[in-house]
Amino acid sequence: MNKLLCICVGTMILVTLCYCRQNESIKVEDPTSLPVTMDDSSRAIINRAITYAGGEVAWHNTKTISFDKKSISYDSTGNVSRQIDQHFDYMMVPQFKARATYMIQDTSITLIHDGRMARKFYNGKPSEEQKDIDGAWNSCYGSQFVLCMPFKLKDPGITATYMGEVKLKNGKDAQLIRTSYIKGAGSNPDHIWYYYFEPGTGKLLANSLNGKNNFWDYTTYESFERVGGLLLPGIRKSYKADTLNSPGVLTSQSIQDNFVMNKPFKEDHFKIPDAF
Repeated sequence: MNKLLCICVGTMILVTLCYCRQNESIKVEDPTSLPVTMDDSSRAIINRAITYAGGEVAWHNTKTISFDKKSISYDSTGNVSRQIDQHFDYMMVPQFKARATYMIQDTSITLIHDGRMARKFYNGKPSEEQKDIDGAWNSCYGSQFVLCMPFKLKDPGITATYMGEVKLKNGKDAQLIRTSYIKGAGSNPDHIWYYYFEPGTGKLLANSLNGKNNFWDYTTYESFERVGGLLLPGIRKSYKADTLNSPGVLTSQSIQDNFVMNKPFKEDHFKIPDAF
């Protein structure tokens, strides 16, 4: 079972890769004082993308987000090798918190992020394994990071640089922005993200991720869901890649739907039982 769980976590659309902290089990430092560094072109493109996705006002009026997520992994022949169905609840303000629930065979799994720390529960029992503590943090934060694009591109600690216009493999023109995060911002500082935006509209088309050991991934945004005045990613497809803007074999797909905005939660919904 442990081996299967590790494989499943690894297939969740790179959630564990995209938003990893350096030490997930300790108390979180406040990153809000970190600088936002970007050139004028990047700022203009990101602002246009945020306007296209619903705008700053609608974003800041979003207190909570609930949704279902289906993560599908494919083998080298293109056949489905695994599917995970999850439900996520996020508290966005005044502090990010998250709760996710899903099943792996006959095991019920719950992830809770209480704003300071995260834990993973198997059939209601907390795991003391560090890999599970780290995985709970990464899954909660990482899923929020990819769902809340392009709004997360103005988070404290980001550095954004405009790289010019490129042509995607599907023939579409795109404006390319390179982003990274300084240590303490939440995202792994070893990860470099590249975002492709439609010229004129600011629509988010795709992203590339470059990580440790020259790891590359390419993800397309296939559809968006309009809810609560926002456009949030509906279907995302990830492809194996070997460099920038070079999608290869389809490796996974995530489908987010059944969104509910500003749903009230009980006071203890994001509480970690017997938190240390």
